[in-house]
Amino acid sequence: MAKLSIVVLQYNQSGRTLACLESLRPLNADVIVVDNGSDVEHLKNVEYWLETFKPLNFKLLNSPKNLGYSGGNNIGIKYALEHGAEKILILNNDVVLKEMPSGDADIVGLEQGRVFGFDYLSGAVLLIKKEVFSKIGFFDERYFLYYEDVEFCVRAQKAGFKLSGSTAQFMHATSATTSTLGSANLLYYHTRNALLLNKTHGTWYVRLALPIWSFWIKLKQRIKILLGRNIEESKAILQGARDYDKNRYRMRVG
Repeated sequence: MAKLSIVVLQYNQSGRTLACLESLRPLNADVIVVDNGSDVEHLKNVEYWLETFKPLNFKLLNSPKNLGYSGGNNIGIKYALEHGAEKILILNNDVVLKEMPSGDADIVGLEQGRVFGFDYLSGAVLLIKKEVFSKIGFFDERYFLYYEDVEFCVRAQKAGFKLSGSTAQFMHATSATTSTLGSANLLYYHTRNALLLNKTHGTWYVRLALPIWSFWIKLKQRIKILLGRNIEESKAILQGARDYDKNRYRMRVG
């Protein structure tokens, strides 16, 4: 049987992390928890759980700062590969897994989607063969948050890898990240990363139209700000388009 490693990324919300980890204890797999610069109490909660139950196949890695979905998961993925993983299950900490996803495809997921004409599997639950990482690399850390799963799936398909859905049972809570980010930050990342995704993988005519798309986004938000409509959200969208124009890809600042 191929060696399986499971990567669980935590940024605060340790209560959800512990529920996720409880669901993984019966499985025959290495579990790598990556703390993504959480507040001390949330890191300590996971440490205490590990000290209490002492699961031999669990490992905690600590990033001193929040590297986003891409950077945080990449830490766990690289560790898993270095320790002999042949398949890696990426699992959001707000997921309680009731059975392992299965399938012969190179990437197997439980939630399928399509955006901007791209087919993808949600990054909440992704089972990925090591050959995929060997050929195309890791999650693109420019995205930080949102659309990185789409970009990874598109890149994999372009390299000839196959995607498929699975019917494994699981519980996926409302995203803790989404609820704590706030609408302004959410809109910032969606705007910036949608432009980047289409710049990287869009058809030639979509790429040709991107400067017009970006200009229209900025014009529309400036008008809304002048009219006093949804000012905070409009400023965030405007900043997202500006940061895309200037190739600024990072955690949102102010």
